[in-house]
This record gives sequence, C-alpha cells and structure tokens, in this order.
Amino acid sequence: MISDKNKNILILNCGSSSLKYKIISMPEEKELVCGEAERVGIKTQGVSLIRHNVKGKARKVELQLSDHSAALKKVLELIGQDAKNDKEIRFDVFAHRYVHPGTFFKKTEKVTGSVLNTLKKTLPFAPIHNPVAYGLIEFCYRQYPQINQFVVFDTSFHRTIPPEFSTYALPLSVIKKYKIRKIGFHGISHRYAMQEACRFLGRKHTELKMISCHLGTGGSSICAINAGKSVNNSMGFTPLEGLIMNTRCGDVDPGAVFYLMSRERFSPEETEMILNKKSGILGVFNRSSDLRDVMRDMGPDTQARMTFEMYVRRVRTYIAFYSLILKKADVLLFTDSLGVQSAELRGSICRDMEFLGIFPDKVKNEAYRKGIEDVSLSGSGTRILVIPADEEIMIAREALKEMRI
Repeated sequence: MISDKNKNILILNCGSSSLKYKIISMPEEKELVCGEAERVGIKTQGVSLIRHNVKGKARKVELQLSDHSAALKKVLELIGQDAKNDKEIRFDVFAHRYVHPGTFFKKTEKVTGSVLNTLKKTLPFAPIHNPVAYGLIEFCYRQYPQINQFVVFDTSFHRTIPPEFSTYALPLSVIKKYKIRKIGFHGISHRYAMQEACRFLGRKHTELKMISCHLGTGGSSICAINAGKSVNNSMGFTPLEGLIMNTRCGDVDPGAVFYLMSRERFSPEETEMILNKKSGILGVFNRSSDLRDVMRDMGPDTQARMTFEMYVRRVRTYIAFYSLILKKADVLLFTDSLGVQSAELRGSICRDMEFLGIFPDKVKNEAYRKGIEDVSLSGSGTRILVIPADEEIMIAREALKEMRI
C-alpha cells in the first residue's frame, strides 16, 4: 500500500490532438493546476496553444506543438516555473488515461517495467492514442523513476456490454483466437457524466436510463447506459468505429475499404493510416480536421455545410438506435469540448426528435455558459443535460483507489 495522505497527482490525459492535464491534491480533490494543450500535431487553421491555469489564474501560451512529447515537456516547464513561486505546486504521482489495453488489463495498474512491456503490445489497437500515451508513460518512467505512476483504462466501464452487442458476426474460431469483440471507449468520461447527472438530478443511477454523447474535437462516442451500466458504445474493437471524428472515418462499408486497397494497391498499414488519420472531418472538409473550423465556414461554403450535416446525422443515428435499446432514455447527456461549447451543434442534433421524448429549449440551450445545466423544455420526457467533462478527477480517484490496495 502507498500512503495517499496529501498526494498531489499529475493527471495526463492524451486525446488524439490534445493533452489535458491537472494537478489534484488527493483525497480532498483540490485542484491546483489545470490546462490543455490544443491542436497538437494536426493540420488546423489556428496555431497550437496551451491554456494553463494555476489556482484560478489563467494564461495562454501560443507555440508550435509538433507532437504530444513536445506538449508534455512544455507543460512540465510551466509547472516548474509555478513551483518556484508556490510550494504547494508539486506532483508526487503520475496518473495516465490509456485508451485501449486490449484484453491484457481489466483495471487500473501501477506502472512497472513489466506493465510497460505489456502496454507496448497494445500499440496497434488504437494507433492514434496508444502510441502517444505509451510514449508519455515511458518518458515519465525513465525521467522520474522515483515517482509512482498509474495507468487508468478507458475501456473498463464497458465490460458490462452484453454479448449480443459486443459480438461481431465473424467466424467464431477467429473471434476466439484473436479475442475480437466490441470493447468500447471514453468510458472514463461517460462514467463521470453519468455520476454527475445523477448528482444534479438527485436520482440514483439504478433508476435511470441515459444516452451520453462525448463529442470532442478529436474523438467522439455515444454510450447507452442502463441502471449505471454501459450496455452499448458507438466505438468498437478499436476507436475507429462509430461517429465521424476529426481524422477517423467512423462507420464505413468494409467492402469500400477492400475496393480501395485493390484499386490503389494500398498495404494494410497505408489503409489504416487513411482510415485513422486522413479521413473523417479532415477527409471531407480538407482544410481542417476541427469541426469548429467547419462551423465557422458554414453559410455559403457548401462543403463545410455538408461536413457538418454528415457529422450531425451520424450522431442522431446513434441516439435513435440507443433510444430503441433503452426503450426511451430518461436523460440525454452532452459532454466534452464540442458537446459543451457549441449550442448550435446541440440544437442541430436534437432537432425534430420529439418522437423520442427529446424537447430542447432553444433559449436555455443558447444561453448556456458553464457548469451543469438542463437545456430541455419543462416537462420534457427526456432531460437534456450539458455536463463539462472531467475525466481527470475520475482518473485521480482511480489512482487513489489503487494506492490504497
């Protein structure tokens, strides 16, 4: 057991094009530092930047961030500068979000040499996320050997998805040999949103059916939650399945992939690169992979409008599907950057969904600014909640739990 008294945990949360970070003093859950490196290593219309906040004092640093390692080094430099002026600004533990552990890990793990070796085997499972997260874990392990670190997995929440939704219609022998099944992702975020919704509504999770929409500037997914358990997630064996994302295509006919490979003579590696890093919003819109850029260019730009409508329609498809699974949801949740920041996106997604019990309040939706808010019409059959994401506090709680074992 590691003593958890007065532990400051530095949480590192890699997105496909971002690095969120926080220093949280546990177990009192006091936030000391928070920030996010945005537009990391991708093609956008804006420069990379770090939003850095220390005890409520915010600043913005604009610079070029070619990759996540460069982002982490700059973040550590900023924290080091803060520590010179405030002795409370320190970190005693690292905790990392890790997207896809395959079937190797089921729960939070303390990082050791053995765990690092096993994590290396998982790199192909999520080629956008796992390599960057692994690189940061290895960097911290080598550069700060005296500091304990823990890895928290994005998939654990989805282990309750039943076989009829987690099984692919592939030969059973192949499924068993390679352990292929729907894994599901963004579990840390969906679980947090669920818990916060229950707290806000004053209801127990066992009483509610929810659809959680994690809509990020990188990856996005939707989760059906029944009585506190994940029963389906739009992502699958890898984070490639499901919604249209910044550079990922989401759902696509496998036959189209085989046709492309045959015509262009693409290798599996080249094809994977196209599907994961050159498709999605970037593939259709071309000028940027960020939906915020798409929305700024809408109006006379028909390509931007089409890209936006494609994104919205895919989200609406999954909401309708999960409404059927749940036999109508009690709560529809919007979380993460796009889900929280864009009233226009929420309004477009919820448009003409009254038949599912979804009645958005246009005034409330457009007036939303911060915190948790209900943006549904009074008396709506399905409550529509906007909940800012905080995967980092869930990661800190998981790390603290593991310390106590």
